[in-house]
Amino acid sequence: MKAILRRFIAVALLLQVIICVAGCSSKQEKKPKPKPQATAAVDNGNIDAQGKGEGQSDKPLVIGCGKLNKKFNPFTAKSEDDKQAVSLTQLYLVSSDRQGQVIYKGIDGEVKTYNGNNYTYYGPADIDVKYNKRKDETRYTISLRDDLRFSDGEQITIDDVVFTMYVLCDKDYKGSYKLGKQNIKGLLKYQKSKKTKRISGIKRIDNYKMSITTNGFSASMAEALKIPVCPLHYYGDTGKYNYNKERFGFKKGDISVICANKTTPVGAGPYRFVKYEEKIAYYASNEIYYKGCPKIAYVQLKEMREVLKAAQARIDREIKEVQGTAATGNAGTIEEAVLNHNPEALEMTEGTVDVINAVLDSEDISWVAHANSNNKISGNRIVTDFVPTGVYQYIGINAENVKTGKKPGSMQSKNLRKAFAAAFSAFRDSLYDYYKDGLCIIQYPCSSASWLCADKKDADYRQAYNKDINGGSIYSEDDDAEKKYEDVKSAVLSYLEAAGYTINGMSVSSAPAGAAMRYSIIVAGGEANPLYQLVSQAAALFQDIGMELDIIQANDEKLIGKRIENGRLQLWAGKHDTNTGSSLYKRYAGRDSLFGIKNKRLAELAGFADRPAKDKTRKKRYKRFYNNILEMAVEVPVIEQQEALLYSSSRIDTDTMAKDITVYYSWVNEIESVEMK
Repeated sequence: MKAILRRFIAVALLLQVIICVAGCSSKQEKKPKPKPQATAAVDNGNIDAQGKGEGQSDKPLVIGCGKLNKKFNPFTAKSEDDKQAVSLTQLYLVSSDRQGQVIYKGIDGEVKTYNGNNYTYYGPADIDVKYNKRKDETRYTISLRDDLRFSDGEQITIDDVVFTMYVLCDKDYKGSYKLGKQNIKGLLKYQKSKKTKRISGIKRIDNYKMSITTNGFSASMAEALKIPVCPLHYYGDTGKYNYNKERFGFKKGDISVICANKTTPVGAGPYRFVKYEEKIAYYASNEIYYKGCPKIAYVQLKEMREVLKAAQARIDREIKEVQGTAATGNAGTIEEAVLNHNPEALEMTEGTVDVINAVLDSEDISWVAHANSNNKISGNRIVTDFVPTGVYQYIGINAENVKTGKKPGSMQSKNLRKAFAAAFSAFRDSLYDYYKDGLCIIQYPCSSASWLCADKKDADYRQAYNKDINGGSIYSEDDDAEKKYEDVKSAVLSYLEAAGYTINGMSVSSAPAGAAMRYSIIVAGGEANPLYQLVSQAAALFQDIGMELDIIQANDEKLIGKRIENGRLQLWAGKHDTNTGSSLYKRYAGRDSLFGIKNKRLAELAGFADRPAKDKTRKKRYKRFYNNILEMAVEVPVIEQQEALLYSSSRIDTDTMAKDITVYYSWVNEIESVEMK
């Protein structure tokens, strides 16, 4: 069974916070502001409403997932599938566009351009961010729409937001939201002291406005505000809420009541939770959803693990049967007999599921294509969209352990690492055999869909490590394999010579002081790691020129992680989740940096890039920093993982699905607009 990626609403990676949001140009047309409007006879969104509005489809939309643990509480849901089950019912305070940029003017909407198309983004609130340089404080002012209601009809006010924030900031909170780890003024004192009754940095202004003040500035704060707005009247105790008396709906230090016996999630999202039964979560549309009643009345979130196992067993059984009868000459080819028999494709064509996410290799992609009459991955039965996940794979090189002499930042040391980087980078194309259409080669250490990488025509973006010692291209896309190999080998030798190695003809005879003729690279998972082939090709090239690159296969990823963090490795094949939103300084220049960089100037650039600034200014800072990282040659970006979103074009009106979806903006962000055929 192929692994299911269990994320449908992508966690927003917010690499930047825009202090001054650029206005939309007059040429960009804004879609009308959505208004909550019941299309069925409901009593203020009564929880007993059937979810059947005028013109809605009775045909349910079935979404596949992994395993549901039935922890359907927005405060306690931990697995991605449980979070998905909850998210269909929730309204989130902060949202992002397709490039991961914060939507600051959610109430009146913002128009953003992506992939040449203009898209309008709305949200439940406006966020105004102001940094005070003199005080070294950042103030986030949140203004909430005044026409929002939970699906049970109760009005949403800023008190629901304050209640939610206090729960997430309580010392008893153990969930996945990071608000309680931000540098909010007075937060640590509140968490550590029994006497302190309020968080000084969180202030209620009126029924629809509040502010949060942080010490300094952190790019991760905006991401931390992407929280559900949970109903105080349902999850908390309204009798224990009085803002002026410093009471916030529960007993400080004990959120057990909030977490207990709340397996039926309630919120202001597009759907209302109905029940969980037989490994399926059932939903009915929320007629008073602020962006309008969803076009599909009913949704099911269905566990697919056992279903796909059974499908795979069926496929294997049919293949054996065909192989057995083929010997007698009474059967056609296996391909004819088991057409469409990728388990995900099989369940889609047979109507078990309408939407599913999966990791597909080249063989899987071929089977999906067979399901369509045009023999392509998108056709009359299945449509396939590949979506970058924000998780990328890279080759790491520790500057302290791979250098010449005693200075990891010297030009000679950089050239040694560039020799490795050029070789690794050159063999990335070979990974197409493994991933086929599911491959996304990256040049910068960030998601290919991010605001930073929007301009794919940028010469620096396209070149990366395809540069020789003189700055020219080592190879072109038109080169055949033999020519490319020889050109790369020559470039590697040139870098090694510039690093101080002695070169005789096309081979290396000796290393300079502080360097070596033999290095090692550790690869987690060994041959099962997608980067293993690339590493093997690079190792073969170094062996060809008289050096050794030993490949160490290891299965204990935690142990490998510790060795990387401790700076004990020379080179390694790594993976980084950009969705964690860690700062540039922490990853590259801080005390816990993985790459052994001890460069004051680089540390300053990292801190400078993380500071608040306008969009264009911040982008320039990030690109300048990343170009410096490439110059140091400590990280070689290789590929970004992509998940395949498969959906049934025979049952879903594909024109109503969200377009240009990315890791930051899922199709579920516009689920209210999806229609069945």
